[in-house]
Amino acid sequence: MAFILKLGEFMAIEKLDLIKNPETAPFSKLQYLKWTPEDEVTEFFNRLFHLNVAARETGDWSDVDRFLEEQGDSIAAKVAAPIAFDDTPRSPFKKRLSESKVAVMATGDVYVEGQIPFDTDGDWSYREIPLDTPLDQLRVAHTHYDTNGVAEDVDSVLAMHRLLDMEAEGMVGEALTPTYSFMGYIPDPSGLMEVTGPEVAGRLTEDGMDGAVIGTT
Repeated sequence: MAFILKLGEFMAIEKLDLIKNPETAPFSKLQYLKWTPEDEVTEFFNRLFHLNVAARETGDWSDVDRFLEEQGDSIAAKVAAPIAFDDTPRSPFKKRLSESKVAVMATGDVYVEGQIPFDTDGDWSYREIPLDTPLDQLRVAHTHYDTNGVAEDVDSVLAMHRLLDMEAEGMVGEALTPTYSFMGYIPDPSGLMEVTGPEVAGRLTEDGMDGAVIGTT
């Protein structure tokens, strides 16, 4: 349990309630606090509280923004587990791009209306998205990054229309359809690594894919 100093009194708040991610970018890395020692969580929120008090007095929130950015990077770096691979398939890329079949994918929780939305608490499944899907049928339901940008322009995460433009201009030989969308928040990636990742890789290989571009959040 964390304690925040407020108006001279201590107020007990459950840690998991504090670190539920709002749908805004500055808070997107605070999810990692759940793996942080309790005393460091308390220190973090007390510091954040005092910065907010000062910002409300002055109207200048730059110190709060700077604190969230710096602390977010520091917290994430401490808990990020390195992943090593024995080989890297299809690397280096040697084929001429204008003769290649290229796919685009994303980890931005993009799906098509009518499909089951991703589970925002963690989901290693995927959604199949035809490249000719109308824009008004695309949806995004993610709570772990700022979705305003992708809501305005899906290609900022899933560059399906940019790939079609490149195909039309002859820059790539063929834009592979369908494309595949994943959830970016996967606390336990074992299902992705052992099941859905290899399954999508197998599908793309069967389709003759030469290379893929993955949009991340």
